[in-house]
Amino acid sequence: MPIFAFIPLLPAQHHQTTKSLAISQVRIDDYQVKLRLPEGGVYAGEPLDLEFRVTDTRQKDPIENGFKGVGGISATARVTMPSMQGMPEMRPKVHREGVPGDYGLELFFPHGGVYQIDLSLKIPGSESPKSATFTVEVKDERPAGSKVVPPFKLRVLPPKSPRVMGNTTELQMQVINTKTGQVEKSFDEAHTQKFHLLIASRDLNWFRHEHPVMAPDGTWKYSMTFPAGTDYLVFGDVAPQGQGSRILASSISVNGTKPTWNTRISLSSRSVDQGLKGILSPTGGIVTARSATLQVKLFDAKTGMPAGDTQPWLGAAGHMMIFHTDGKTVVHSHPQEDAASEALVRKGIVRFSARFPKPGTYKVYSQFSWRGSIRTLNFALKVQE
Repeated sequence: MPIFAFIPLLPAQHHQTTKSLAISQVRIDDYQVKLRLPEGGVYAGEPLDLEFRVTDTRQKDPIENGFKGVGGISATARVTMPSMQGMPEMRPKVHREGVPGDYGLELFFPHGGVYQIDLSLKIPGSESPKSATFTVEVKDERPAGSKVVPPFKLRVLPPKSPRVMGNTTELQMQVINTKTGQVEKSFDEAHTQKFHLLIASRDLNWFRHEHPVMAPDGTWKYSMTFPAGTDYLVFGDVAPQGQGSRILASSISVNGTKPTWNTRISLSSRSVDQGLKGILSPTGGIVTARSATLQVKLFDAKTGMPAGDTQPWLGAAGHMMIFHTDGKTVVHSHPQEDAASEALVRKGIVRFSARFPKPGTYKVYSQFSWRGSIRTLNFALKVQE
């Protein structure tokens, strides 16, 4: 999602020690709830059945050499990512395992980071539900080559006629449930939309952020005119109902003459679009697989004054899309939604949470609503190991 880009690159700073943020065991009155994390850790991009066990500390279990498991619990779960406000929550299924007191959560984390799992447990004999909260540190996706089938994929339907630059073509897309093979038709809303369509040329130097409309059969449609004959990356930022946000990838080819723009990525921290100037910089060191904050300072390019008069767009003060040059690693980020962030925005400063899962060159697009239209600023940065 789940899963940020720009210029003068600061060398990555490695931490000598890191403190675990995970909480995997809690005590609720007379009950203990323990989340069983895999020995090798939890990775993004992989379907996961994560078990938890509920025991009654008042009763010993002679077989388990511990407390007795509590069976018959009706449980619901809610999964959020506190550092990424606005991301739709996940409502994973909870099932009972074969051993009394053991239960399973059917999870999928779209990208690395710290997630919060809130359980509501209706324990037989208790008057009201018990609440248990855990935090889980999720690692970024495993290296390429891992045979993992994600829960959903993006299918771009074949066009009725070849796609040609300069001609209007209708993109038709479907989100497929890989377990059932069926077209997904129910989605949660994320930042006022149910489908954020991100399209970039394979060289990443041409970009669009659009919002298609879904037909009753689950097919998303959007008409576009492509500027050049080349390959394009197509990403669907969607949140299948109750499953949380994720970015699904596909690609298409368009016939025609080659791009007239520079197809090489040049590292840059400055950009201007229709009078809005932006300067991108990290507020601290950038470390792969760790959260970072990217700051965009906005100015009126004509007067040089801070542009503190941007307006919310799609429910956020700004949007930031970050693409690794491998064409697979993508993050769609938004600023925090609090009083401190709003005060900075009024000064022309917008801060985004970012995460770079691996080293390499990243292209970043930041979009803002300013004086009646959407401005798109583009940056590029290189992250070292």
